[in-house]
Amino acid sequence: MILLQNVFLNDKVCDILVDKDKIAKISDKINISTDEVIDCTDKAVLPSFCNTHTHVSMMFLRGIGEDKNLFDWLHQDIFPREAKLKSEHIYSLSRYALLEMIKTGTTCFTDMYFYVPETLKAVQDMKVRAVLPYLGMDFFDDKTTQKQIAEAIQYLQVPVESQRIKKAICCHSIYTCSQKIIQEFSNLAKRYDVYFQIHVSETQKEVDDCIQKFGCRPVELLYKWGVMGKSTLFAHAVHLNDDEIELVRKTGTVLSHCPTSNLKLGSGQLNFQKYLDAGVKLTLGTDGVSSNNSLSMISEMKLAALSAKNKADSVLAGRVDDIFHAASRDGFSAFGIDAGEIKEGKSADFILVDMNNQFLLPNNNLLSNMIYAADSSCITDVFCDGRPVMRNKMIPNEAEIISDFKKVCADLAK
Repeated sequence: MILLQNVFLNDKVCDILVDKDKIAKISDKINISTDEVIDCTDKAVLPSFCNTHTHVSMMFLRGIGEDKNLFDWLHQDIFPREAKLKSEHIYSLSRYALLEMIKTGTTCFTDMYFYVPETLKAVQDMKVRAVLPYLGMDFFDDKTTQKQIAEAIQYLQVPVESQRIKKAICCHSIYTCSQKIIQEFSNLAKRYDVYFQIHVSETQKEVDDCIQKFGCRPVELLYKWGVMGKSTLFAHAVHLNDDEIELVRKTGTVLSHCPTSNLKLGSGQLNFQKYLDAGVKLTLGTDGVSSNNSLSMISEMKLAALSAKNKADSVLAGRVDDIFHAASRDGFSAFGIDAGEIKEGKSADFILVDMNNQFLLPNNNLLSNMIYAADSSCITDVFCDGRPVMRNKMIPNEAEIISDFKKVCADLAK
């Protein structure tokens, strides 16, 4: 057991008892013998973040292909470089990504990338949470389709030992995947009771091409194909009309909003407040560093709030509580994880922040400060599943993780 003493929570100072993986008790004063007592004077406790869409091993692509639209960026800069990737690169790339995520307060993420077993090993070693899907991207080639279906089944059939890791399945998009693989993967998700993810309506071009090819819009198409539901996550979903928003709402499909990537690639702005008011479940994702340059959910919250206000032309859009919940509680909930809130009985995923940090003073509104002012320097400690993964701003084996990452980047640059 771990006891947090004198920690700031909901505008008052209290004690919090962590027993194994749960927040066991919150009280003004807790007098009990524990394995460790942490003095949290001048520190506040907040839920950690859940990044619901990213590509962690793209770390070697940070700063590549700047100032290009999505399709030029993908085909000219990203796909050719990804062709050089080997499985042995992925572990080091993933560990470095997790280093960045932990330092910015993220304890759970869902990925969409290649060589999943290597990422899984990195997640196990770094002791965080992840939803790790096998990626389908057949480029409409029948042989590739059958190969990837077989590999996906093989991947899903092997159990994961850690309770912190969930296996899943995903397809890249309707413009890189055939109807067969999308439907087969969706069916596999239902059969194995795992989550299914896909990029959807990221750009207007994707929508226009879909209408030309299929006679309907992307969300309508995926609804016809039987893909939508509470265990399905659509990444981006920028360009949805009212009928598509209603399809998302009534099926319980989850959306991952990636405002930085959307703005950086000129993909457009999701109407956060319109979707939220319609009853859509919204979460936040950073996308990969190749299209965001950062995996910080703190930065993502700020841009999500500002983008929401700009798109709605209203200062009442993108409220502080709604944005913070999208980055924490609602992300965890989307994957069936009982975290994202500092309450008794909840999973002990949380961060400690320095209330004397220059970005958190004066403490008129802590959540507002975290969204509009904070950066990673505010976070001192990060706990996942009841265990510390960063203490006093230090993560185990940091120097080794950075050194390995630099070597891999040099190798891929050849």
